[in-house]
Amino acid sequence: MKIIHAVLGKANPERMNGVNKVAYQLAKTQHEMGHDVTLWGIANTLEHNYPTRPFKTELFLQSANKLRLDAGMVTAVKALPKETVVHLHGAFIPEFYLLARLLRKQGIGYVLTSHGAFSGLAMKKGRLRKQLYFSLLEKTIVNQAKAVQLLGDLEYNNLDNLAKIGHKVLIPNGMELSDLPVLDTRPANPVLTFGFCGRLDNYYKGLDYLLRAFSLFLDKGHQAQLELIGDGGDRSMLEQLATELGVGRQVVFHGAKYGAEKFRLMANADVFVHTSRSEGFPMAVLEAAALGLPCLTSEGTNVNRYIRQYDAGFPMDGPLDERRICEAMEKATIFYKENRLIQLGANAKNMVKSAFDWRKISEELVAVYSS
Repeated sequence: MKIIHAVLGKANPERMNGVNKVAYQLAKTQHEMGHDVTLWGIANTLEHNYPTRPFKTELFLQSANKLRLDAGMVTAVKALPKETVVHLHGAFIPEFYLLARLLRKQGIGYVLTSHGAFSGLAMKKGRLRKQLYFSLLEKTIVNQAKAVQLLGDLEYNNLDNLAKIGHKVLIPNGMELSDLPVLDTRPANPVLTFGFCGRLDNYYKGLDYLLRAFSLFLDKGHQAQLELIGDGGDRSMLEQLATELGVGRQVVFHGAKYGAEKFRLMANADVFVHTSRSEGFPMAVLEAAALGLPCLTSEGTNVNRYIRQYDAGFPMDGPLDERRICEAMEKATIFYKENRLIQLGANAKNMVKSAFDWRKISEELVAVYSS
């Protein structure tokens, strides 16, 4: 069986795009397991400007109007053996509708992973346009896939509101512990330090709630620092909000960081915070847990049931708001003062080893491809 992972982009693991990171890691792991794996990237350039990788990568140009596939991709599809399975990573991508249609015509099966795009909150953003697109194009991709992989419970359950199918599977993302750099032991922070890493996208990441909760937390007399790693279109707005809330001096915006520098900054935190409104399955939480950080997470991350199972941090109950985040921060403060965060961090690392091993997840997906 030949496996192809198709993604919008080049699957560069050193970028902030979580979908590309997942496609890269799956291709790498399945290649290491002995499978015939190729990654197809639809990109603006054909330059292979990414770190060396062990599996084959083919790039195809993205059409300006998105209504036409690169002629090279059409030729490549027609040359595929019938036992090929193509794994599409992402949703609401016009090229994937065209690609899926061509694959069906050639008698080649495909699997779709929407990476959080079918969650209730994600569907509300640009609701009318998304509903129209789904009914006209995306629903066909979903219905005719060999399988649709959902990463978290919220999206898995919400898909029934969009399309009732019997071929959906719940399989989360994974984390490769060996990819983490070896970090020197750091001295204790002078005050409790909360960390965040990801795109500065306020709608999905709930960063306005986080800043307001942090302000409320400080107003109650606590001392702490909040460090945000990442960049995005909402950075200026969030920096202004921090100033307006009077917490500008306690909030650090590091900007986008990659590789060992990113992990070093992440590891400087005492508690990793991810209070998202909606996610697929955030790689940043798995990276933080793998670094041994207890995680403070919202239900929208889809990680809470694992955090609870392994006692790996501070999973929040109920709807997202600043009061609940503040209460979770206050609980973290108690653990910090009692020197109990170390055990939660050890539990978090064990959680990654036990529940999010890429090889185990890759085996589950290969079984889906073969079914």
